[in-house]
Amino acid sequence: MQHLKKVPQAASAFFRTGNRQAGIFFLFFMCILFLAGCSSGAPKNGGTGAETAEDTDVLTPAVRIPTADGTAEIGNDAVTVDISNIEKGYIMAAYHGAAAQVNVQLTGPDGVTYLYFISEKDTYTAMPLSSGDGSYLIDIYEQMDGDIYSNLMSDVIDVTLENEFMPFLYSNQFVYFTEDTRAIQKGNELAQGCDTDLDVTTAVYHFVVSSTEYDYEKAATVTSPYYPDVDETMDSGKGICFDYSALMCTMLRTQGIPCKLNIGYANDIYHAWISVYLKSIGWVDNLIQFDGENWSMMDPTMASTGGDSYDPSKEQYTVMFQR
Repeated sequence: MQHLKKVPQAASAFFRTGNRQAGIFFLFFMCILFLAGCSSGAPKNGGTGAETAEDTDVLTPAVRIPTADGTAEIGNDAVTVDISNIEKGYIMAAYHGAAAQVNVQLTGPDGVTYLYFISEKDTYTAMPLSSGDGSYLIDIYEQMDGDIYSNLMSDVIDVTLENEFMPFLYSNQFVYFTEDTRAIQKGNELAQGCDTDLDVTTAVYHFVVSSTEYDYEKAATVTSPYYPDVDETMDSGKGICFDYSALMCTMLRTQGIPCKLNIGYANDIYHAWISVYLKSIGWVDNLIQFDGENWSMMDPTMASTGGDSYDPSKEQYTVMFQR
């Protein structure tokens, strides 16, 4: 019996705001990263981006592009899932049928289901294994009519990553870049002369927030599924929270700094922001203080010693997805 189900579209309501105050909240929460800490890691002088995807040494600048090597595959005549590089934190899926859109659902060991959409026939799309080590259920559906989809395949894979950072160093649908992405070259420029990963993160942060204006018109009209174009954001100097986040993720990942694009709630606003891994501190989240009108960095001394000045009674951050 054919398995049919309704598939929700990727939510985009969190990009919409009805007033300037909400827009400020959007910008602030997207910027929840980090800028914390007195880093004592090895010096970094900026990368050339010349290393290949095979170079998986964490904190080594590289442009890590997912590949479908064909050495391990699952699927059928309608869809192929390349699992050749699951240890690097991703799968690749390609659809060979005639439907306008295909939905891939990944349910990881944490029980969270991630939705990805494929719209180009016979073209591989990268999807990160964001939940870490464990078993993943892969369900793939092709569009029949509107939001009604028919099941193409269902399978389970067991994943053991090279390390926890792999899913957050490579390009994917939401943080998409290639070797020709110009934002990477800008990231290389910003990293020149930086001594630590914190210095690089700080330089990227200041560039993005100072050169990018929140795009209220786009926020009110964006449709789903929506995938950021980091070069377009950099060139136009405008974007929504998703664009800010993807641009910073691209620059940091290609400098070898693991970076998560978080999607979830900041209080009751559906939103996107990022987390950054710093060698001397670890994963850094929610370290920007906000008083309703202005935002400021937390005391870097507290961050370097593991302290946290964040007051959860004022603002609540709930991560739903990490890509």
